Amino acid sequence: MAVFDDKKSFLHFAAGVITAVTGVFSIFFILIFVFYQIKEEENDLNKLGDFIEFLLGYSYGLAVRAGL
Repeated sequence: MAVFDDKKSFLHFAAGVITAVTGVFSIFFILIFVFYQIKEEENDLNKLGDFIEFLLGYSYGLAVRAGL
């Protein structure tokens, strides 16, 4: 499993940040990301890395939103 291994990795991180700062609509964006990952043709370890990238971005977005 590799994290931040390609150009899409930064898009996963950015998607996490955007999701966190949208507030009420965040569940909608999380579902879109999950369905995108299910449909994407990658091995399971790469998908896990993508989820970690998304969650790192989401955590960062929550911290920014909280003013930390």
